[in-house]
Amino acid sequence: MKFILIMLLGLGTAVAADIYRWVDKNGNPVYSDQPTENAEKIELLQPMTYTPVQVPEDTSSNDAEDEQQTTDEESVAIPNYRVTIVSPENDAGIRVNNGNVTVNLQVIPALVAERGDLVQLYLNGLPAGVPMPQLSFTLENLDRGTHTLSANVINASGEVLAQSETITFHLQRTSLQQPARQNDQTGAGAPSIQGFPTTPGIPTFPNTPSPD
Repeated sequence: MKFILIMLLGLGTAVAADIYRWVDKNGNPVYSDQPTENAEKIELLQPMTYTPVQVPEDTSSNDAEDEQQTTDEESVAIPNYRVTIVSPENDAGIRVNNGNVTVNLQVIPALVAERGDLVQLYLNGLPAGVPMPQLSFTLENLDRGTHTLSANVINASGEVLAQSETITFHLQRTSLQQPARQNDQTGAGAPSIQGFPTTPGIPTFPNTPSPD
C-alpha cells in the first residue's frame, strides 16, 4: 500500500493533479485523482530537485593505488632494526656428519608484520632460500670447509633496512672412507647386526657351539 501511495504521489506531482483518499467497505484505504463522497484531499509536498555534478573520468587509478600503498607503509614508522647472527658463532668449528647447520638470528626490535618486513639469509654471499618472517633457518647438506653467513632485514619492496655482520664457520664432516673407530665409536651410518654385542669389554664375536 505504501508503494501505491508513493506512485500516486509521484504521479500527482508530475501532472500537478489533486489526490484524494477514502476507505472502502472492506476498510482498505483507496487513493485516486477523482474525488468521491467522504474522500479527503491529500496535500502534496513540493518536489525536490537534484542536479548531479559531473565527475571527470579518473585516468590515474594506478597512481592512486601506488600512493595509497605508500601511505599505508608510511603510516607505520620504519623501525631502526639491528640484526645479529646468534649461532653459529663467528669462527666456530662445527662437526655434523649430515651437513645440516641451524642458523639463529636476533632482530631488535621485532619484525613488524603490518609492514611486511622479512629476513633474507646469505650463505657464502648468495641468498639462501627466499625472504621469510622468521629468525631460525636450517641449511642442509653443506660441504665441509669454511663458510660465511650474513643476514638482511628487508621491507615488502625488497629495500634493505638492516644488515648483520658477516661471520665465518668451519664445517667438519666425517669421511665415508674413514674406517670405523674401535670399541665405543663406530663409523657414521654403521649398521647394527644382531648377535654382535657392542658394549666395550665384551667380545665382538658370536658364541660358537663346542665340538662334540
